Amino acid sequence: MYLNGKPSETLEQLISRTGQLTKVLLEDFESDTAPISLESVDDLYELFDRDQIFLIHDGMLHMSKNGQNLVSFDEGDLIGIHQTFDMPIPVLRTDEYVELIPIERDRFLRHVYSDKRRQHYWSHLLVCMNAMMVNYLADTFKDQVRPTAGFQNLQPGDVIIRQGDQPDLVYTIISGEADVFVDDVKVGDLAEEEVVGAMAVFTGEPRSATVIARTPCTVMAVPQKDFVLLIEAQPKAAVNLIENLARRIAILNQQLIDKEEV
Repeated sequence: MYLNGKPSETLEQLISRTGQLTKVLLEDFESDTAPISLESVDDLYELFDRDQIFLIHDGMLHMSKNGQNLVSFDEGDLIGIHQTFDMPIPVLRTDEYVELIPIERDRFLRHVYSDKRRQHYWSHLLVCMNAMMVNYLADTFKDQVRPTAGFQNLQPGDVIIRQGDQPDLVYTIISGEADVFVDDVKVGDLAEEEVVGAMAVFTGEPRSATVIARTPCTVMAVPQKDFVLLIEAQPKAAVNLIENLARRIAILNQQLIDKEEV
């Protein structure tokens, strides 16, 4: 069995254990069906009834979804367990030659349950398969998910938002103070209870300013969609936001007036 990318040590152990358990379960089991040779199969179970599982004797099959191969199975792998129980699962396919040994599901299960030792190994195999998929999913997505939502503690100089970035979170300063910069020029200050980055939620435009913590800060980060729901559910939050925006507009207007008078 092969997984896309480099498997973690945990996954390698689970893959190895799965192979060992499969060998033990097939000990003393005699298949009464000759191997079947296939080439270029789009969906294995369009060709066979779902009361069949298969042992790969030669070649390789892939578990595929939307044209992408997720898992590849090779010689010695037992496949089709999920399909025989009508579980919704990606198709088994191949563009190459593969040789399979068909195994009648019910006959195989009678073999398993006729011996307590094999029953134990069968349960262990199913648990290993589940653990393998869970770990694979976690390893696949761990670098794609940023745990940024929630409370964050920042030190002076830490960037809260950066000018030009695409907006994904709205921040509320719980404690501390921050400076606002546009094109590296300081244009404002932020204090406790002020909302940062909310305008981009409504405009959909990139961040218009950079906000940097001036003192140690604690901020609460809320995803855009959750912030919109908060505004809809809590009118007081909307009022606070409007007050914050109005105060900032007044400050910016005064800065423009002072600049013109100089």
